Amino acid sequence: MSGSKRDDRCRWRLWRWAVVSFVLATAAAAVEAGGAEATELDLEERRDERRDLLALRDTLRSALDLHSNWTGPPCYGGRSRWRGVSCDGDGRVVGVALDGAQLTGSLPRGALRGVSRLQALSLRGNALHGALPGLEGLPRLRALDLSSNRFSGPIPRGYATSLRDLARLELQDNLLNGTLPAFRQRGLVVFNVSYNFLQGEVPATRALRRFPASAFDHNLKLCGEAVNAECREGTPSSGAPATGGGSDGPVLRPAGDRDRPARKHTRFRLATWSVVAMSLIAALVPFAAVLIFMHHKKKGREVRLGGRGTETCAWHNAEVTGAGDIKDKAEQGRGSGSRSTDSGKGAGLQFFLDDSARFDLDELFRSTAEMLGKGRLGITYRVTLEAGPVVVVKRLRNMAHVPRRDFTHTMQLLGKLRHENVVDLAAAFYSKEEKLVVYEHVPGCSLFQLLHGNRDEGRTPLPWPARLSIAQGMARGLAYLHQSLPYFHRPQHGNLKSSNVLVFFSAPAAKGKQQQKQAVPKLTDHGFHPLLPHHAHRLAAAKCPEFARGGGGGGGRRLSSRADVYCLGVVLLELVTGKVPVEEDGDLAEWARLALSHEWSTDILDVEIVADRGRHGDMLRLTEVALLCAAPEPDRRPKVQDVVRMIDEIAAGDGAELAGR
Repeated sequence: MSGSKRDDRCRWRLWRWAVVSFVLATAAAAVEAGGAEATELDLEERRDERRDLLALRDTLRSALDLHSNWTGPPCYGGRSRWRGVSCDGDGRVVGVALDGAQLTGSLPRGALRGVSRLQALSLRGNALHGALPGLEGLPRLRALDLSSNRFSGPIPRGYATSLRDLARLELQDNLLNGTLPAFRQRGLVVFNVSYNFLQGEVPATRALRRFPASAFDHNLKLCGEAVNAECREGTPSSGAPATGGGSDGPVLRPAGDRDRPARKHTRFRLATWSVVAMSLIAALVPFAAVLIFMHHKKKGREVRLGGRGTETCAWHNAEVTGAGDIKDKAEQGRGSGSRSTDSGKGAGLQFFLDDSARFDLDELFRSTAEMLGKGRLGITYRVTLEAGPVVVVKRLRNMAHVPRRDFTHTMQLLGKLRHENVVDLAAAFYSKEEKLVVYEHVPGCSLFQLLHGNRDEGRTPLPWPARLSIAQGMARGLAYLHQSLPYFHRPQHGNLKSSNVLVFFSAPAAKGKQQQKQAVPKLTDHGFHPLLPHHAHRLAAAKCPEFARGGGGGGGRRLSSRADVYCLGVVLLELVTGKVPVEEDGDLAEWARLALSHEWSTDILDVEIVADRGRHGDMLRLTEVALLCAAPEPDRRPKVQDVVRMIDEIAAGDGAELAGR
């Protein structure tokens, strides 16, 4: 009997356990299904959000070149690389502000309807025309500023009925007509519809009565308590359509423009000779101003390295002391035992190129120098020697602590490097107060200038074949540095970025055929990282994630050669996307990864190369190589020799498999 009871209790426990397990499994499945459904819904909303933003981009014209900026995902990590777009912590768009962006065109019907979390929209000070957007489906919109445009037609009734959280509405200085809707939003604190052609009775709502009469000034004919004007019998109210109040109807204008003195036009006649004279003066004055500006600009850039005084360079008046004090400081070091490769010419200078023309410090200081720029390592000058050759002199900074032996040893290592993709070091000078390095002159400009300089209509774009050739050359030059410099000299470059990649275009090898010149990159500013242990944060290698994890000072973890690989990946992303890797805009590599993880792979491509559809596969494959190089963990980055191999495969035409992506 007792055994039977025990069996019953066991069966009851098993039954109860089975029921509980079934209930829990069912609940878990329901939660999982709901989560999957929520995730799918969120992805669909993000697609709608991006689709409507791109529709806005493609409909309007702008001086900001939104087509090249509004690419990839609108948000990532609570930030946006899209100009004028702001995001929340969930990566959703909450604000669009394009004030004074010289936008032209009309807003599409149902504009931004899919941007469901939009809270602020500001298009102030543009040249937009047509009807106001309906803004249906934007219940969270709190601030709307469409002032100082050319919008016409009536104010949509939905602004008063659907936008319940509206706190700011500015529609002044447009061509709006019709009657004023009855706004009743309790949170409405800013309101302005002045300088339009509105008419009829201003609704006596509590929301509108709190604003002064100036918020309604200079309209066609408004009346009511809010404007301190009585309404006559038959005056249209907010519920009645006004004459010509359709969105496509004629715009009503006040007779004589008496109500808008700010827009009054006065006509008068001028004699023919005066018109001709004024036209000539208007044409000649800007031309003369440009000539004067160019003359003074070039004159201000040219200095004498050995000139006396402290003449300031025109580009950096407030920051850069002119080159005149270089000689004074160098003279202090010449008597302290500076050695030379020759006993005569080149006194004080250490030369590394056997076939280079010799010159001494006095000749260098007597030569005319043009300042090329100021960077983290120092000021760079292009110097035309009296004998004719042109060299590039860099006046190093933040190296007063470097001992002579360390500096000389490093310069000897760098002076032995010979590669077609690395700038040759011609000479160096050391003194306690002054340190100079002399490079060969590369007749070209930096990769940064080629990619980002003068992005206007007159710009010559950098085609894809040239970009791929530059990628090959950069990788080969970096591989040579990693192979040639000793193990303790890490990272071997240390300051790889687009402004430190010089590019010149060589003549085609085959004569008589029409061929494009080949882009040849040369790495510069390499090898100084070991001399700057206390200023390593100034170099490009400090952008690596492992440097930041080490405390920002480099003391937590010594940078390896993989830091150069990371920097190479960032420059490769610049080549593909045409975007500047600005810290304020977030991580360029993370932005590209997010774009590739969605259906927007080709949308990250630079607008200057996206039309070359036949090479989209190669472009995306180079993007994948760049993202491998820019991996957050150093151990997951490839060796630079492997990067060379992968880019060579792309250049050989093996990237066609990705063309259909």
